[in-house]
Amino acid sequence: MTIRQWTGSAEDLLAQVPLLSGADPETLFELERQLRPVEVCAGEEVIRQGDEADRLFLVHSGRLRVLVEQDDGPRAVRELGAGAAIGELALLTGSPRSATVQAVRDGVLLELDAEVFHSLLERDTGFAVSVAQALAHQLQASGELLPQSVRPSVISVDAYGADYQAVAFAVQLADALRVFGRVALLSSEDCGEDRAAALDQAEREHAFVVLAATGDAEWTAFCTRQSDRRVVVVSGDREAVGVLPQGVDLVFADGVPRAAVVSLLDAIAPRAHHHLGPGGGPAAVARVARRLAGGALGVVLSGGGARGFAHIGAIAALREAGFEIDRVGGCSIGAFIGALHAHGLDADEMRSRCRDELVRRSPFNDYTLPRVSLIRSRKAAKMFERIFGDEIIEELQTSFFTVSADLLASRTVVHRRGLMWEAVGASMSIPGLVPPLSRPGHLLVDGGVLNNLPVDVMSADDEGPIVAVDVIRRLEDLDDDATPPLPSITETLARATVLGSVERAERNRELATVVVTPEVQNVALREFSALDRAADAGYEAMRTALEAGDAEKLRERLAAPA
Repeated sequence: MTIRQWTGSAEDLLAQVPLLSGADPETLFELERQLRPVEVCAGEEVIRQGDEADRLFLVHSGRLRVLVEQDDGPRAVRELGAGAAIGELALLTGSPRSATVQAVRDGVLLELDAEVFHSLLERDTGFAVSVAQALAHQLQASGELLPQSVRPSVISVDAYGADYQAVAFAVQLADALRVFGRVALLSSEDCGEDRAAALDQAEREHAFVVLAATGDAEWTAFCTRQSDRRVVVVSGDREAVGVLPQGVDLVFADGVPRAAVVSLLDAIAPRAHHHLGPGGGPAAVARVARRLAGGALGVVLSGGGARGFAHIGAIAALREAGFEIDRVGGCSIGAFIGALHAHGLDADEMRSRCRDELVRRSPFNDYTLPRVSLIRSRKAAKMFERIFGDEIIEELQTSFFTVSADLLASRTVVHRRGLMWEAVGASMSIPGLVPPLSRPGHLLVDGGVLNNLPVDVMSADDEGPIVAVDVIRRLEDLDDDATPPLPSITETLARATVLGSVERAERNRELATVVVTPEVQNVALREFSALDRAADAGYEAMRTALEAGDAEKLRERLAAPA
């Protein structure tokens, strides 16, 4: 870290720091006089876990990541932006640093000695109270009760391949981001000689800054160091693209061969990937912008047998209300319906396909002697082949995942890559009813065994609000002295599958912005002939929820991501 001559004023920053919200004017004046500016470079450690605590920092500009050392290596737990305080807890307790803090971007910190901090606490009770409140907030966040990161505000755009221009996409992206606030688009020429100062001013005056990382190598390196999120647009084949950096957002222009898509995803493990699709028009760029800004609507669909047809109606009601679904994930029948949506089918087409495949063809009735399972699943395999063919998840324009359970490792498996039919088929393999999907080192069965409502999987991506549709939670109400009817063996297996994930589903409901529970408890889990009744119930449940205020709640979250 480098101490530099301070030429600016910390007054505006101090007024925005939660730690100082109760401090009186004299304390703020003293702080401004005592704070020392320190420059940090991307990748540099500001604090190391286990070190003695002798000072705290306020973030004036830049972005920092908090890392906690664990047995399997460091784990990122938070990201901090302008106005955040670093190191105050260790100063108060006198304990060693509890985490490592690393600069994600170049930035400026304001450093304060421990002695000055303690003297101000002793003489200003308002300051002491605000410190206590800020620490309580921090402890809540460390317990994962509050959001753990700040939204990216500086996004760099680069391009690899001869057929696409980074500047053109940067302009489109900046236009698309304006629905979330003011946006500045900067090139090397816009910034002049003092690039850091120009970026700092733009970031203070705008919600987002888009850097067009084209031109000389020095400017590109500056964009890389200063960006919260790096977007790389890829065009052409694998050889034309060359070597790409790790951890970026990959945006595939139309026409990138499947082999190149798979190869690049294997090689660099991007944070996320996106497809512009044919023409790469404004709608496609807007979808990328929503995911980058944290304003992308996600939908999670539970398992629940034939009750899952309610998901069709729920999706129809969402779309009818004007909501774009950018992300979808599901378990079991929820994985199947979610895949149909990601595949590009509308609600009417989903109903028609389900009627043909699950009602008329009855793919789950090819019974056999129960050595491995009650059915052979050959008919189900042919159904998946007819619907999905050789389509892979990596080529979908809608972000999509399914979950299954691994019998060998006793853990949830999240499917974000590979053949669609395999990801859906694994998630629908009810133990005892359908044979497990055998893959090297894995035996995969219905995801409902461990996670029937995988909101937590989608929530971890932190890309926007989530609507969860849960069709399995409500069970039939019986009087205490009533004797329940005995279900069929297939019904018993289907119900038993999700028993172990009931508590997890309850916790996951808390992670969703909106939870809809359609009235489908009168539909048996294997009653596929109830397609229309279940779909209509899903439509009514979603429409009622949206009209009761959930639509407004979603629109507020989508327009102004937390």
